[in-house]
Amino acid sequence: MFGKLLAALLLLSTPVLAADKEFDLGFARPGMMQGQFRFGAWPPGMAVYCSDDPDKPGTLGKLLTMPQQMTNMGATRCALLSIDDKGVWSQAKRKIAGQPGQMAATFGPDAGGTKRLVQLFIEFPRTGFADLSKFLTSRFGAPQDQADTLIRWKTPKQEAVLVHEDGDTATLMMFDLVLQAQMDAKMQAMAPAKK
Repeated sequence: MFGKLLAALLLLSTPVLAADKEFDLGFARPGMMQGQFRFGAWPPGMAVYCSDDPDKPGTLGKLLTMPQQMTNMGATRCALLSIDDKGVWSQAKRKIAGQPGQMAATFGPDAGGTKRLVQLFIEFPRTGFADLSKFLTSRFGAPQDQADTLIRWKTPKQEAVLVHEDGDTATLMMFDLVLQAQMDAKMQAMAPAKK
């Protein structure tokens, strides 16, 4: 009897599990802890630095700059960097589906204060749009929306959008929708009241 009950529960829970599928790239996924992203298995010569790192390289310009309101609520911005033979740090290019991508991520505190990935942005050459589309479909399943310049996957908790416009680049944007809504609410609560 217990076996039949367990089988029935598993059958009932299967659609819920499929709907809650994580959009995981293998090295990053919405909702992951900042420490997991920072200390992931990055290719040699690459490292993650974040806006709250006291030892972050000074050669990055505005790459890790955060709006003060986001900094006040505990958010940070991180980027994958590499160092050249002259000791200068710059944004690294990590290959995904054979395409070199530059990435930056925003982390915000969850209800318990742990910084988690809220937004991930990866910029690629536009010529790799089709390869990236196939790769992401193999990982995330069939997209909910698809057009010539935009492909979108969405669950109740996460969203991924691959888009290109008339330029030379394509961008993959990934969001934790629950954490994004929490961050938006915190920012609205911090905003000065309108008179």
